[in-house]
Amino acid sequence: MQAIFAYHTAKQADYNICRQKAQNQFLPDLNSMEVQDKEALSKMRELTGKTYDQIHLGGVDSIEPDTAPEIIKEARHFLKEWENKLPENKLHFKKRMLSDLNAISDDYIKILTFMLEIEELIEGQKRKKGIEHNNFAKNAIIVGLKKSEAFQNERARKNITWDTDRIKTWHKEYLKTQEFYEEYDNMAQAKYEDDLEFILQLYKTIVFKNEIIDEYFESSDIGWTENKTILKSMVLKTIKSIDESGSEPLLMELSKNWDEDLDFLKELFDMAIDDEEELEEMIKEKSKNWEIERVAITDRIILEMAISEMTHFPSIPVKVTINEYIELSKQYSTPKSKQFVNGLLDVLSVDLQKQGRIKKSGRGLLDNK
Repeated sequence: MQAIFAYHTAKQADYNICRQKAQNQFLPDLNSMEVQDKEALSKMRELTGKTYDQIHLGGVDSIEPDTAPEIIKEARHFLKEWENKLPENKLHFKKRMLSDLNAISDDYIKILTFMLEIEELIEGQKRKKGIEHNNFAKNAIIVGLKKSEAFQNERARKNITWDTDRIKTWHKEYLKTQEFYEEYDNMAQAKYEDDLEFILQLYKTIVFKNEIIDEYFESSDIGWTENKTILKSMVLKTIKSIDESGSEPLLMELSKNWDEDLDFLKELFDMAIDDEEELEEMIKEKSKNWEIERVAITDRIILEMAISEMTHFPSIPVKVTINEYIELSKQYSTPKSKQFVNGLLDVLSVDLQKQGRIKKSGRGLLDNK
């Protein structure tokens, strides 16, 4: 949804830029020695913008008959320039969508690596001071990650690294000052329960709560704020999967069938954009009290995605689709969006079933109640 929203935002921005370019063809020539009729040029710029919009909405036949040929020429030229940008933008935001998904996996490994970096720093500091007692080096969770070949391979494959100076600063300013850190460090012999509690505190109160660390991840991952909840769940599950012997950790995945889900995302993205005109017409027809332009852009995107999903993915129950997009509207759109999206999808799903455009197989796949 975010990728499609970004595409539409760029689409509108490019439309306005090209419209302005067309109008700018009739700016006064500052290098001309002749007197410029500024009022006439101003009217031509206004008419060019109007013609540009008319061609876009209704084609060349919608242009007023007495429109000057040079105005039509410039309007058509820059409208074509805008249209040529659309496939490029679509590809760009599709790639960025996939890149953002990969960033979640990268952040997951990087966040888990954080505890290893902290342990290595502490080990180095204790070694310099000749201190042999080190609960951090014996921590079962850290030991489990260190000896996990699968985790270390992922770390190497993704080329996950931390800046040493940053780790030193965070350790000194945010971790070493914590009471739980001092208590764990001073334990004569930490038990597994102590190991687990220390690591959980490290992540819950420092990594996922500290404002400076939040800002660090936001600067490298635009989706950090929304992804943080998912990442926290993934990281804590992995931590809790390691037992007192430092067993092989359970490495989490975004999906059990990632290749299939990736194909689904790509197809849904393409359909919601490629079929935009048809989808908007369907929404317009059923939203009797609303002009399509007045429907919130987020609502339109949610509805277009939902219709595409209902009509093109036979294994997903209609009820599941409707409920999922209602949840999206509650989270990302306006306060009244839930009722609007729910009502429209109910009506559309019934009509599309009657038209034979929703084809599901299996019990419960058609029920939307």
